[in-house]
Amino acid sequence: MEKTKVTDRQMCFLTFGVSLGGSVLVVAALMASIAKQDAWLGAVATVVLGFPVIWALVFLGRRFPDKNYIECLQTVWGRPIGYVVSGLSVYLWIMLSYHIPWYVGDFMTSQSMPETPAYVINLVFIAAVAIAVKYGLQAFSRAFEIFILISASLFLLATVLILPNAKIENLQPFLENGLSPVFKSAFFLFAFIGCPVYTMMMIYPTEAENPKSAGKSILTGYLFSGVISFLAIILSILVLGWQITANTRYPAYRLAKEIELGTIFTRIEFIIFFSWILTQFIINTMLFYSAVKGIAQLFRLKDHNKLILPFALVVFVMSGIVFPDVFYQENWITFVWAPFAFIIGAVIPLLTFILYFVRGGKKKFSNSHLS
Repeated sequence: MEKTKVTDRQMCFLTFGVSLGGSVLVVAALMASIAKQDAWLGAVATVVLGFPVIWALVFLGRRFPDKNYIECLQTVWGRPIGYVVSGLSVYLWIMLSYHIPWYVGDFMTSQSMPETPAYVINLVFIAAVAIAVKYGLQAFSRAFEIFILISASLFLLATVLILPNAKIENLQPFLENGLSPVFKSAFFLFAFIGCPVYTMMMIYPTEAENPKSAGKSILTGYLFSGVISFLAIILSILVLGWQITANTRYPAYRLAKEIELGTIFTRIEFIIFFSWILTQFIINTMLFYSAVKGIAQLFRLKDHNKLILPFALVVFVMSGIVFPDVFYQENWITFVWAPFAFIIGAVIPLLTFILYFVRGGKKKFSNSHLS
């Protein structure tokens, strides 16, 4: 029986989930603290400036149709640099695999379940992710088609319901501090929605049903995530104002609390809550899958499934100790995460793209293989 491949629709939705990740709930505060009322312009700049990076990844996938990202890096960079570069890429997947459960636990204990230990929430979340990875790529990619539609529909519903509370004067004055804060905020947003897209290269093009059109699906998924991020940021500023947005840990969740339908339906922020949990599950599953598969390839292991349980235990332990407190986490995002993610998710793909041509391009690598 022929192995089932990931369809173009699934590739688009997976990219959308991986790219969107936690940006909807948390990034608006960082953007507003940098660009103030012009943060929405940073969201627009992010999508435009990030497209060359995503296109470079798609280009590499088309040039190496029988290799995933780790194999592509090792082929283009050669030994031993290729193993160092691919090792750094895998390390980011490992790191994010236990960062996201921390965010889920922190959000739920601070916003809705304060008496529940974060470790319990992390355990349930990580167990669900590990089970999804165990079932395999085809199983969770099909499930995510449904999850993404639910998540996007809930967010768009919340957008429509919150629009009556928007105040256009919250966007003024326009470009009060010039373009510099706008591009600086775009750099941070790209660390959230653009840099993780290289994760998709672990299934593109090797697992794609149609590699040629799947590349367009990845670009489309990135565009959709940029649109949702833009809506989350501009609505936060329109409704809350940039000052409240910048000083709120979860602006989108705070935004949803402003939704009121008459005197009966109030406090329906569960719409954002449920939507965000679904996107976190999607990106964490892809990161977990890429991490165990990447580790297996780095150490020449034949079956990555044997790493799922031990890796899940490592993720569970690390999710409880990775950030000592919220202040440490916020500083880590600003001074560590953004530059490191930019190097791994943007600089390395672009350098690989350039090195591909420097070393001879298609003629050089047409018959290449990993030894």
